Amino acid sequence: MKKIYLIVALMVLTFAGSVNAQNPTTYFMEGSTFRSQWNPAFAPQHGYVNIPILGGIELSTNGNVAVDNLLFSQNGKLSTIFSSAVPSTLALSELNNINHFGASNTLNIIGFGAYKSDHKTFWSVAVNLRTNIDTQLPYSFFDFMKTGKAQDISGMGFKADSYIEAVYTHSFPITDKIYLGVSGKLLIGAGRGRFYFDKFDAQMNADRWSANAVGVMELSGFDMETRRADDGTMCYDGLDSYSGKPAGYGFGVDVGVTYDVLPELQLSASINDIGCMFWSKKHTSRGVINKEIEFTGVQIDANGVATQPEFDLDEMEFEVADSKGVSEFLPTTINLGGEYNFLDRRIGLGVFYSIAFWEYKTRHDITASANFRPLKWLHASGSYSFIGNRAHALGLALNICPARGINFFLGTDFLLSKKTPQWIPVSQSNMNITFGMGVPIGRNSIRHE
Repeated sequence: MKKIYLIVALMVLTFAGSVNAQNPTTYFMEGSTFRSQWNPAFAPQHGYVNIPILGGIELSTNGNVAVDNLLFSQNGKLSTIFSSAVPSTLALSELNNINHFGASNTLNIIGFGAYKSDHKTFWSVAVNLRTNIDTQLPYSFFDFMKTGKAQDISGMGFKADSYIEAVYTHSFPITDKIYLGVSGKLLIGAGRGRFYFDKFDAQMNADRWSANAVGVMELSGFDMETRRADDGTMCYDGLDSYSGKPAGYGFGVDVGVTYDVLPELQLSASINDIGCMFWSKKHTSRGVINKEIEFTGVQIDANGVATQPEFDLDEMEFEVADSKGVSEFLPTTINLGGEYNFLDRRIGLGVFYSIAFWEYKTRHDITASANFRPLKWLHASGSYSFIGNRAHALGLALNICPARGINFFLGTDFLLSKKTPQWIPVSQSNMNITFGMGVPIGRNSIRHE
């Protein structure tokens, strides 16, 4: 656990489903019990009891760099961007000045909800596990790793957090045309990590590389090993274990509304995750660095290509600093949508806009959607996102929601993307997949009937 390989971090950030970026294809899918994640005013058709763990799973990645900017096919083999088999001119050609990577995941552990006797007012309870990852790496970092040229790599940052949320949602009509929904959330912190460097001037020599580094490390929920450095200061030496105790607490609120302008036209808006997390001083370790550091073991071949340096916590020598509690705002999301329906609501055309405020990047997305409801229990949606994907941002989703049996929904937006043999999309920077199963209870309560 001591070694931190940046290449592994990059691949995790790009591939892993680890939450605020949701699958836009499901926004207008009325039968989905997971739809209230978008807007708490989106009450489902039926009451429901979700199958534990399988009730709702959402995996998302986002950023401005796609997988094929980090993985390359060389002589029939798949190589990373840092492999010596990948020429620096090829590896660096598609990177941005600032490269953003992010991932999010929502896992519904427990979920159930029901309509009241008026069949208009809905309530639900859920317990979810949520994880967010957000990072940025400047172009100079990759240039240094590939060419060994001295670089100013200031502005590197990495943040990840995971927490459990207990959610109570209540939605109800205000008038015949306006429907309001509110979700209250109690948050229990599972873990948090943050690394950032205000300064990182790197140089590489024949057998070592060095950097003048100024940065901070913060970890919550983990027990850390320490050791005494050569200069007598106490430094962190790596992770000891995960504490398994709540590392902090917080709260959040979602507020949403729908407005039936016409019987065929509905507008919707929501603000999600208004709130804070408070990571406790007792369970937070904090380290600082402000000095020149050296890393050994680097070899440079005749062509001037360097081996990939390894970043170890003990070599970074983050000096143990006074712990302090950390308070952070949740990554808030604003969603706006409108849908016009035809043929007694069997067909609908919608437009959806979302803006998500992440640590290092504000993410915008516009999605057009075509929605089909040939039967009350069968819904299908197709979508195309115009911002944030280089190509093939076509989404498809299906929801089967009978009055009895199993409610099932599945949606994704990378079916047409180029993929590796392991079914990993390589041409999209933003990807989503949503899945869920539950048991419907009560009669059909679609509010438009």
